Amino acid sequence: MLARQLLSLLPILAPSLSVADPRILELYTYEAPPYQYRIQLLDQQVSVAGETVETITCAARAAGWAPEIHLAPPNRALYELRRYMIDGYFALDASTELDAVALRSDPVALEKWYFFSTEAQTEPSSARIGVVNGSNELAWMEASGYGEFLTVGTPEQLLALLRRGRIDAALMDRRLMAVLAGPMGENLETMHMEFARYAPLYLYLNREFDASHPHFLAAFNRALPGCMEEQITLSSTERHQAEHLAVSLLDDLAQQVDLRQAIADGSTNPAPEDIQKIDRDWQAKAPGEAILLARHILQLPASKALRQWKAKYPGLVTEAIVVNRLGTIAAMSRLSSDFWQGDEPKFRRVMDAPDSAGNLYISPIRYDGSTSRFQIMVSSAITPEEGGKPLGVVMLGLDVEEALQARP
Repeated sequence: MLARQLLSLLPILAPSLSVADPRILELYTYEAPPYQYRIQLLDQQVSVAGETVETITCAARAAGWAPEIHLAPPNRALYELRRYMIDGYFALDASTELDAVALRSDPVALEKWYFFSTEAQTEPSSARIGVVNGSNELAWMEASGYGEFLTVGTPEQLLALLRRGRIDAALMDRRLMAVLAGPMGENLETMHMEFARYAPLYLYLNREFDASHPHFLAAFNRALPGCMEEQITLSSTERHQAEHLAVSLLDDLAQQVDLRQAIADGSTNPAPEDIQKIDRDWQAKAPGEAILLARHILQLPASKALRQWKAKYPGLVTEAIVVNRLGTIAAMSRLSSDFWQGDEPKFRRVMDAPDSAGNLYISPIRYDGSTSRFQIMVSSAITPEEGGKPLGVVMLGLDVEEALQARP
């Protein structure tokens, strides 16, 4: 929340980024609580609120613009976007058709889609599935080749059809279903859920706006991570599944790669002031280019072993890193974005734990721009054989969608 508040003040704190009165960014969206929904103000005016609205407003203000957001039917919004009648439309799934006529931001929201059913053994591939007409779920169903499905006008209608047995399963965002389930969650108690996918949703800007304001999208994207920091979390069930998978992967890695030897072979032990200089040089060139030290680390036997191990889990493991007790990289499967990891929770939470042996840290969900995927980082201590203070930390990047579908 603090990061979002600070980012919203950037146009004030940094006048060079904007004019005194932010320019107006005209955007459309659709109703999908708790992400976007209408509210009635005291003066009877209708406004739009919600988590994604907050994210969009925060990032746009950081880029020097004040969004003016309206709810609109999908067909109307798409029509006006294609004809440059509005500046942009959110929150949409990636679309090859839209990519040809508009510019796509980094993700502004991450939905969790499930197949909801009243029968435990419903198989989505052969079930009668219901989706909301014009929704992102419908576009995904059509692109994925699902043959039989029914469309309705609203999520409420979809839930009613499911209760009456008119459909076998409803494809919907988990949190939207929770809103429909009622304040006590009474409808969810009888539901069976099968995870479908994590769905990153985007802001699409018309190309005429981008041509007139070529720096907006880059500034907007830079602000997004801080604006989204509290919006994407693992549920308790998802966290338990991620922990179970992480323990299995870390055990397998420890059997395949000598992590203690990796630290011994890869630790350069620079002075603290040199670490900061190396890290600045490293970040200035990564990920496009590796400095000399990074190239040396990538050629170490342990780094090669990490790459070989990672290849066993294509799509699931995005990176593997071994870090010494100084917080600097000793081995890595691919070029990391920075050399010094010592100020990050994935290092500190493990090294500073009272009993680091067996300690496991799982990060919040983060968007990885280098892979265009959402991931979590898991980390665990590397301890001496005789026990004692950790030698360092092993870190794994996991694609969050693959992680929830994996069977360890």
